[in-house]
Amino acid sequence: MKRIIQNIIFVIFFLCVGNAMYAQKNEIKAFEKQNKDMLKQIKKQYETTPNIKITKSGTFYIELKKEEYKKGPSKFLLLDETGTPLYSDFLDKYKECTMQEDCFWVGMKKGQLIKWGVVDIKGNLIFPIIYDNIWAVKKTESGTYKSSNIMHWHPANISCWVVSDTVSHHNVFYSPDGKNKLHEYDGVLENFQSYYWTIKPVGTSSTGNNKGLLTQDGEIIFNQEYYYFSIGNNGFVKCVKRDEDGMWLYGGKLINGDLPDVIVPPTFCSLFYNSNEKIRCKIHRDDEYEDYDSSKQYEITYKDKGERLYDMGRYQDVITYYEGEGYGTVWGDYYMGLAANEIASIEMSKMINVINTLKDKKNYYLPIVKPDKYRFDTGTITSMYLSAGMYLEKYINSSKVAPDDPTVIKAKKMRGEIITQKNNVPKYIEEYGTALKTASIKNVEREQAIAAQKAREDAAAEQLATGLSNLLFGGGKKK
Repeated sequence: MKRIIQNIIFVIFFLCVGNAMYAQKNEIKAFEKQNKDMLKQIKKQYETTPNIKITKSGTFYIELKKEEYKKGPSKFLLLDETGTPLYSDFLDKYKECTMQEDCFWVGMKKGQLIKWGVVDIKGNLIFPIIYDNIWAVKKTESGTYKSSNIMHWHPANISCWVVSDTVSHHNVFYSPDGKNKLHEYDGVLENFQSYYWTIKPVGTSSTGNNKGLLTQDGEIIFNQEYYYFSIGNNGFVKCVKRDEDGMWLYGGKLINGDLPDVIVPPTFCSLFYNSNEKIRCKIHRDDEYEDYDSSKQYEITYKDKGERLYDMGRYQDVITYYEGEGYGTVWGDYYMGLAANEIASIEMSKMINVINTLKDKKNYYLPIVKPDKYRFDTGTITSMYLSAGMYLEKYINSSKVAPDDPTVIKAKKMRGEIITQKNNVPKYIEEYGTALKTASIKNVEREQAIAAQKAREDAAAEQLATGLSNLLFGGGKKK
């Protein structure tokens, strides 16, 4: 059925395109008839047959193709609808620019490379043929868009050109007519998530805190001092810095105009902008979220290496540190309890994901046919929940910590949750076994159905091929 639908869609698309091409073909024939003498003269002058084309905006132009026999690829000369050259010389390449109406990227070989320029349909040279890269930016209004199935937000931008040289790495943003410079930056310029640019100094690695972020029309959002950027769906852009040991620190900026003056420095372990138009943040992983206060001075401090390792998400290293180098530290049992709980929770999440996938009507077979992508360790879940409870129990009963200390209160609450989770592990293991058995039976049926369907399709394809062969080559029965 799916293939039939795809074929129907293809036929409809083919008919639509065919109708458009048919209409365009008629327009071209009418142009050729009205300009018969001019086209005849062009053919005589350039010793090649003119090819009439139409831009997306509906303007006629003439392509002359000169075959370079034994000398390389063809060359092209572009003329306007009156027969006047748009560019004075033959080109090695050209392409109609879809982002700027009635303009062409025009390219000529310089050694082994192609240099690019831009000319419009009236023969105005917007950019000479000297650039390695030329991008056209179309005017757009602000709004959301989807990239890799994730929603993002982008600001409004004006129409412009961007030119770049890979030798000097000088990038200039120009007005649509190419006469006015809007912005210029030195560095390696790369498109980022469709509506943005990143830029970094030449010769720097891609893993350093050296990237800047620009809007599509060249406005600076962040200077060149960050590791990465994350574009939200509400106009909040996160900037990320990464320390040498792998610590991630987050800051951000709201670029949709609601909070234009608020820039959050990269100081936080976690940061987000919620639907209540509040920037929420926390310095450490085990902190509670709070509303960001631009008048407040935030500072990152760590009790010791163990807390930093926990903030970095290196949970096993946390346990190793406090069992060794940091042994006997007052808060060691607390962070080991948190770390063990995280390790168990990660594996528990994997198991629950596998169970849910096995129960899914559509994807139930995936854990069976791709087991490496659906692994989890029940031994780790049980042992880490057990360890987490023991560490927290020890911390709660420590005489070195006040009973009303916030970490003790949190440890008591978490210990109860951990015990509940640990007691639920056998139930999930049983649920997994049942789901796996059911999914395995269904998968056998699925594979049998796939094999049967393939056999039918192969038979139908063979029958169709035989029918076409008989129709085209007279393979029918002889009388």
